[in-house]
Amino acid sequence: MATLTSLIDAAKVILDNRFDAQRFLSWQSLAFLTLTNLLGPLHYYTKNFKNLTSEKNERSLLAGEGILIAARENFTPQVQAT
Repeated sequence: MATLTSLIDAAKVILDNRFDAQRFLSWQSLAFLTLTNLLGPLHYYTKNFKNLTSEKNERSLLAGEGILIAARENFTPQVQAT
């Protein structure tokens, strides 16, 4: 499973290169699965990630990256250990 840090780095790569909807969808799926496994489907971050990344554009990617950063910062000892 991907770590939050690797997902954040992947978002930066997608943003730094020309935005590609297919790469975004792959990233979105993996990030959502990771958040669900780490925090559960009803957690605030998981639910908001799904809502904020529903459109296939750079804005959704930035919003999703922000949620991953917040999750990593708030749960670093617990989340990074898994």
